[in-house]
Amino acid sequence: MRKALFLILVMILIGTVGYYFLEGWPILDGFYMTIITIFTVGFREVQPLTPGGRLFTIVIILGGVGTLIYAFTQLGDLVFGGGMRTLLWRKRMERQISRLRDHYIVCGYGRMGETVVERLHEEGVPFVVVEIQEARLAPLAESRKVLFLVGDATQEDVLIQAGIKRARGLASLLPTDADNLYLTLTAKLINPSVFVLAKALEDEGEKKILQIGANRIVSPYKLGGLKIAQGLLRPALVDFMDLIIRRQELSLLMEEIVVPKGARIAGRSLAQNQIRQKANVIVVAVKKPGQDITFNPLPETEIQVGDTLLVLGDEDSERNFEKLFVQGSKT
Repeated sequence: MRKALFLILVMILIGTVGYYFLEGWPILDGFYMTIITIFTVGFREVQPLTPGGRLFTIVIILGGVGTLIYAFTQLGDLVFGGGMRTLLWRKRMERQISRLRDHYIVCGYGRMGETVVERLHEEGVPFVVVEIQEARLAPLAESRKVLFLVGDATQEDVLIQAGIKRARGLASLLPTDADNLYLTLTAKLINPSVFVLAKALEDEGEKKILQIGANRIVSPYKLGGLKIAQGLLRPALVDFMDLIIRRQELSLLMEEIVVPKGARIAGRSLAQNQIRQKANVIVVAVKKPGQDITFNPLPETEIQVGDTLLVLGDEDSERNFEKLFVQGSKT
């Protein structure tokens, strides 16, 4: 549609300038004559035309009518072919993205990005996808269930449009380590507190991306190799972990919970809280700030504000645990 409008403006400019030089008319008269000629309204000429002016008018008629037909064709396709709906949806997405808070940004919609998006959508958390190749986003555009932006995620203005200043986390899943390194650097410069998980294909790239500020690194080849080895040695364990990760096939799930200020669980040991008896969940691991994660923590382990708990249980038990021990203040 923009191209059609541009062609119309070019025809108007050519006509106005042409009448000025060929007929010696004032600019306004030339502009008026061009408009009534292109739109074929049937008004009389502003002034009598010379033979050259008549030939020029014929050219303007042919060019102008052709351009108008092209413009109306584009407009019809926009209105009746779904283009207008797509345009309105894009505008709506931009408004929704501008209102996002504590959301996640998935940069790169390849195979890994598609899986990440599916899981985030299942979890019901707010997120936006950024992908430079618009064709890859066709399924998302058709479903209209996922917010996305078409653009280069390594560019600062694109990240700002995606709400990087308000985001909780960012997944850097671009094709090359160099792109992921540059994206990580750009994201951290804009919002130093954002959690960045980046993909790395090579060991050297993994080191550099961590040094530049990424919080976590995922190496698809290493993870795939480890899973294959575990699948050979401990297939039942791999099946169990897959079920927990996928969730929809098993009621059991594992949650990561950071103990907030005022939580009832804080300041007391696991045994004193009686978590298993009251909420029917298991605290699989505890990670205290600045320390390594402790699996199968002892009953006397004291829980403090800022600790991260890995809790295993069904969905109802997880909600009950948060209600009893995480929300509200200690009694």
